[in-house]
Amino acid sequence: MARPPKISNEDILTAARQVFLEQGIGASTVTIAKRAGISEASIFKRFATKQALFLAAMGITVEPDWVKALATQTPTVDIKSDLTDLCERMLSFYQEVLPRMLMLMSQGRRSRPPQLMPPLIPPPIHHKRVLANFIARAMGKGYLRRGNPDMIASMIVGTLLNTIIEQTMLKRMSGAMPEESQPDVNVQKLVRELIDTLWIGIGPE
Repeated sequence: MARPPKISNEDILTAARQVFLEQGIGASTVTIAKRAGISEASIFKRFATKQALFLAAMGITVEPDWVKALATQTPTVDIKSDLTDLCERMLSFYQEVLPRMLMLMSQGRRSRPPQLMPPLIPPPIHHKRVLANFIARAMGKGYLRRGNPDMIASMIVGTLLNTIIEQTMLKRMSGAMPEESQPDVNVQKLVRELIDTLWIGIGPE
């Protein structure tokens, strides 16, 4: 009977994520193996290439379940609650992945893996498009006032991103490591105030 692995894939990914955030995409798998307490060969038994390890560790190209569901989600008459729940999920997602996205952008074009080059759509742009389509469906049902769905989606995503970027910059300026840069945002309070403000202009007449 095979012995269970002494270290889980998630443990390896955690170590890899820490090293990549500290040293960039060019970080050595030897360094990652040492951080995880395993041999370099053990990494490649789990992940075929360094690139595969990087993508898995950073989690940027993995589409969250809430985005997949939103693409076909039917708006309800309680659309304000729908939007509030959606924004909370979106903000929590950005809290986790945005510091990693900022690290990637700072590496320069030549350092990025091919999968992260165009035509890949950056997550916030993709999310904005999916959200705009959802808002348009809500308008079509009369749950929201007629308007520009793209503009409303831009206001929502832009506000959430701006909040995370501001807090991330403040933490980095204070000397925090990238992995420690997840901002201390009161998700429920921020989202509630955002939706309440937008509701003045988008709520049904």
